[in-house]
Amino acid sequence: MYEHMAYEGLFDDLPDLRAGGLGAVVAANIRYEAARRGLTQQDLGEIVGRSRPAISQRATGKVPWSLDDVGRLAPALGMRPGDLLVAPETARARSDRRW
Repeated sequence: MYEHMAYEGLFDDLPDLRAGGLGAVVAANIRYEAARRGLTQQDLGEIVGRSRPAISQRATGKVPWSLDDVGRLAPALGMRPGDLLVAPETARARSDRRW
C-alpha cells in the first residue's frame, strides 16, 4: 500500500489492525499488565464498575473495552490510556521506563 520510500518504516510501531484489530491489542495489553500486577478480573471489574463475567468477555476480546474503561484502568495499571492502544512490546517498554 505504501510503496514510496518515504513511508518505509513509518508504520512499524503501529498495531496490525488487519490481524485482530485494535480491540485485540487493547485486550492483550490489559491482560498482560493486570497479570504483571497480580490483579484479577474481579479487581478490574471493581475499578471499572463491571461484573467479573463482563470483564472476562472483554479480556478475551469477545466484547471490546470502552474508552471509558481504558481511561479508568490505565492509572490502576500504572500507564497512560494511550499506552494500552499500542502494540504490547511498545507499551511494555513505555511502562517499564517509568518504574
